[in-house]
Amino acid sequence: MTASSSNRVRVTGWVVAASVLLIVVGGINVINGYTALEHSSYYGSRLVYNNLTFWGWVFIIYGGAQVLAGVLAWTGRAIGNLIGIVLAAAASMLWFFMVWSEPWAALVGVGLNLAVLIALTAGAERDFD
Repeated sequence: MTASSSNRVRVTGWVVAASVLLIVVGGINVINGYTALEHSSYYGSRLVYNNLTFWGWVFIIYGGAQVLAGVLAWTGRAIGNLIGIVLAAAASMLWFFMVWSEPWAALVGVGLNLAVLIALTAGAERDFD
């Protein structure tokens, strides 16, 4: 086994699905972050987040990292799977706290991130060739 093959996973249908979902969820997080920064009036008065500028940047950074993890996972990089799992878990928690201000968007965000977690953990297989 070479050093490069130990850092690769076989790209199964699960991994491709998770990669696409990571890219979509990352895009949604970037849009949500931009909305929090530029159009804070779109959010209701029952916000859990007090500082929308801070949380807007958090969502933008998380979204960009999720897009990067999706691309890495799609190319078969094990680090993409690991980053995707960590970021999807954290993003699902962040989206959960949005339930009181934007319930439908939060449910979609949590659901997509949980689907990414399932797909990356169930479908990743080491490539031992």
